[in-house]
Amino acid sequence: MKELDIYFVRKQFPVFNTELGRKVGFLDNAGGSYVAGDVIDRLTDFYTNYKVQPYGANPISNRAGVAMDEGRSTMAALLNVSSDLITLGASSTQNFNTLTIACTPLVKKGTEVIVSEQDHESNIGGWERLCQRQGATLKIWKVNPETGELDLNSLEALLTPQTVILCVTQSSNIIGTVNPINQIAALARRTHTRVVVDGVSYAPHSWPNLDELDVDAYVFSTYKTYGTHQGVMVVREDFLEELEPQSHFFNVPYKNKRLDAAGPDHAAIAALAGIGDYFSTVYEHHFGADEVPLHVKARKVSGLMHQHEMGLCQYLLDHLRELPVRIFGRPTTEQREANIVFTSPTVSSKALADGLVQYDIAAKNGHFYAYRLLEAMGVEDLNDGVVRISLSHYNTREEVERCIAGLRNLLTS
Repeated sequence: MKELDIYFVRKQFPVFNTELGRKVGFLDNAGGSYVAGDVIDRLTDFYTNYKVQPYGANPISNRAGVAMDEGRSTMAALLNVSSDLITLGASSTQNFNTLTIACTPLVKKGTEVIVSEQDHESNIGGWERLCQRQGATLKIWKVNPETGELDLNSLEALLTPQTVILCVTQSSNIIGTVNPINQIAALARRTHTRVVVDGVSYAPHSWPNLDELDVDAYVFSTYKTYGTHQGVMVVREDFLEELEPQSHFFNVPYKNKRLDAAGPDHAAIAALAGIGDYFSTVYEHHFGADEVPLHVKARKVSGLMHQHEMGLCQYLLDHLRELPVRIFGRPTTEQREANIVFTSPTVSSKALADGLVQYDIAAKNGHFYAYRLLEAMGVEDLNDGVVRISLSHYNTREEVERCIAGLRNLLTS
């Protein structure tokens, strides 16, 4: 397999031409990635040349509409789904909240919703509130408190004919484990349960193959995949038809507007086309100018990205095991992504995250909205939480080495 040309990749991100971008090793990518130059170019073009209400007859307004349509169609092509099935919102949290409200006709007294204890609060809180309003039962698919992992046998015991919705993350933003979504879905199908998947933590490391996943709704964030601050939600057509529209009544006939609870950022939508440009540019550099579908390019490029990240991830895990810390999640890269979380029994997580600044490393501490998971795993101070090192494909070996050196000094001084 080819190796990712890290020097070429970094040239595609303008931040690495800045003083701070060259100086700081940015290892807080799970909170939001750097933005590709192709995305910035399209965003700047929109704001410079046609930042007006789109879809009018005049040429400026018309061009704005064309740019937005291109952004939406590019995202559909990247995911290999119909553009009609994509809802764009301000964030994944907003999209989940909208989806939960739209599920009101399905979730009622006598029905059940299952949420995973491993999930980000975005894919728990809205369902909990919906069940409370509707008098439905919320079931928690609990994790193993030692490993933080989910067990399929435990899920099978929770599912009943009354279970209408199952919510689970594709990969944990804390322990990094990638969950077997299709195996989970196969169990849910026995009880005709809808499956809602949070792909926010997964998508930046392995581009989603939605045509291979047996799920009813899939949500992720483009500001964590080198783009503008948007949430993307794909809802399968048969599920969408069961939901209560959250749009103006005259927009109900349009599937892509049915769950649009608020007018999204026009320029940010147009700039999504830049993510497609970025994948195409990196694909051509590594594989040549082949005429293949955009989703194929994205997946092949994502494979190179993942391979690079896993090399850095294994190197970091190997050295962390030599330090006096508790590592959350698997000790190897098997079935995990490049989010590494740990705590120290003697140094606070905040002191470690703040201390890395003097080594020009950006990391963070906290519960990262996986409050219930960390609580289940015995983290006592949820405000201090854990230290998270989250890698992206543009990170270098030198940055990881500097991080390790900094942690060694902070933990042993």
